[in-house]
Amino acid sequence: MTTFLGRHSEPDDHLDQLRWLGHDVRVVSGGHDKDSVLEAFATALDLPDWFGHNWDALLDALRDLEGPRGVPIELVWDRTQGLRTSERATYETVVAVLEQVDEERPDLNVTVIAR
Repeated sequence: MTTFLGRHSEPDDHLDQLRWLGHDVRVVSGGHDKDSVLEAFATALDLPDWFGHNWDALLDALRDLEGPRGVPIELVWDRTQGLRTSERATYETVVAVLEQVDEERPDLNVTVIAR
């Protein structure tokens, strides 16, 4: 299940709690359009060279994202409010990709933070 947090919901406390629980917390920050969002994911998650900077490639790369064995991955997309306001369709596409991978992988959880 994807967790959505607003700027008034103490997102930093949420992330600290996840780290305290032993999760492998990976934070991707913002993006103002499709290209910058895809680049933010590629850079923050050190996606492989085959990553094609499109939505299908993002989904495939997230399906293959590896972490320490037996440690849940918490994929956090932070600083999304600007994109949500300016390019709603892009924001909704990213959320759809994240929710799909969240549903497919029991070892991966998603948090989206709008601030």
